[in-house]
Amino acid sequence: MAQGNSLDNKVKNTTKYSYIVDCIDKQVHLLVDARDVFYNADDEIDCPLDVVLRKNNYTLQDLMNWDAREIRFIQIIDGKETILNSFSLDVNL
Repeated sequence: MAQGNSLDNKVKNTTKYSYIVDCIDKQVHLLVDARDVFYNADDEIDCPLDVVLRKNNYTLQDLMNWDAREIRFIQIIDGKETILNSFSLDVNL
């Protein structure tokens, strides 16, 4: 049983998460603290964007000032990126 726990810890230690914000003239990478990642009610991996912004010393106002177009929440395992969720902010109202 101890080997299983050790393997679980190795997998958790090699898994990282990030938000990528695509803007008109730049791309912003936001580091995600593993403690802020959880399974939501739909049993999907999730992390609140406002918390990540704050921990990276940004605000929602900064997000608007960047003229953000798309936001992706990604999982990185051993250098391989997987998009967990993405949404567009380029909405015509």
